[in-house]
Amino acid sequence: MNSLLWELMDGSRTLEQITQLMDLTFHERITPVDERVEASVTNLMALGLAVVRNSPINGEWDTTPLRDPSGLLSDPDSSLGIIEEE
Repeated sequence: MNSLLWELMDGSRTLEQITQLMDLTFHERITPVDERVEASVTNLMALGLAVVRNSPINGEWDTTPLRDPSGLLSDPDSSLGIIEEE
């Protein structure tokens, strides 16, 4: 579930659209879908891997790996084993 959620969280969809797509894909296997998606998004945010925006990206963000154009995200948790590029 979380791998698909990650793919859908690309800045082109609203949380409502993502939730609908997750429900269409997994049906009752992730019921209640709203709560499961919200919990997963909250976890990704807590790990410093995602930020929720109120507007689409529309090209104003550099979305290359390991770059936080907003400056809002903390460094990823070291337990994730993410190695920064030089």
